[in-house]
Amino acid sequence: MQLFLMALTLAVAEPPPRPMSVEVIRDPITDQVRAFATVRDHRHRLVVGCEPARYDGPRISFHADRWLSRGNLFTGERPAIYRFDDHPPRRMMWDINNRRGLLTGRSRVAAFLDELVHAERLVIRTRDIENHRLDLVFRLRDVRPAVEQALAACGESPTPPSNRETRL
Repeated sequence: MQLFLMALTLAVAEPPPRPMSVEVIRDPITDQVRAFATVRDHRHRLVVGCEPARYDGPRISFHADRWLSRGNLFTGERPAIYRFDDHPPRRMMWDINNRRGLLTGRSRVAAFLDELVHAERLVIRTRDIENHRLDLVFRLRDVRPAVEQALAACGESPTPPSNRETRL
């Protein structure tokens, strides 16, 4: 009986989070580089990427398994609430298109990355196309080295050292 309970407990236990994977793609003709650091959790993805030939600076995107509620007609932006670990939730405008939310702008991305590389968990709350609440939960592991590797491949400076210790 005791063996059965232990097996049942192990079956219910959640597997450990997968580490963030890095993909660096070099165009065989132009040698232009694109790099992505991706974490997958369930059917959702969080991607930190850079493509210097197309965009200025790094970008962050989340990809949901359901169609998302459209953003503003003119800007495409829609607010999404996110929370790292047990920190207070924050609201930020994301460019929403189909099943993807995109965060751009050097200062906004830098602030998000500073929190991301220190966190163990990220929850992003948004709305699907039927206006139902949708929570994307990412358990984070080995994020800093993966993000730094992806950004360095594009010639971006890695995430700046945090002043978190001096703020506490």
